[in-house]
Amino acid sequence: MAGMFGAWTEVMPASEETQNICDMLKSQVEAKWTKQRYEIFKSIEYRIQPVAGRNFLIKVHVGGSEYLHIYAFQSPLQGGEIKTLLKRVETHKEGDPLEPIRPLD
Repeated sequence: MAGMFGAWTEVMPASEETQNICDMLKSQVEAKWTKQRYEIFKSIEYRIQPVAGRNFLIKVHVGGSEYLHIYAFQSPLQGGEIKTLLKRVETHKEGDPLEPIRPLD
């Protein structure tokens, strides 16, 4: 799974780790990005970009034919903790490939 530093990995099936990230960020997505509540919030597939930490691009099924692309950043902290930040959410991504469209801020 380790990719070249700065390069995105190939698309991979969702994992327990990506579902945990989605569970952690769901309330922020609903409150700050889409202003919608979701009964379903299931990680489908993902890519990782190794940087000084890891960027995640995750395709999330939120019900019916609606999908989101969620960009998150994880960085290790002292003591082994990991900090996860929600960077961006793109809506209406049902038929779209999991391709990053521009650099993260």
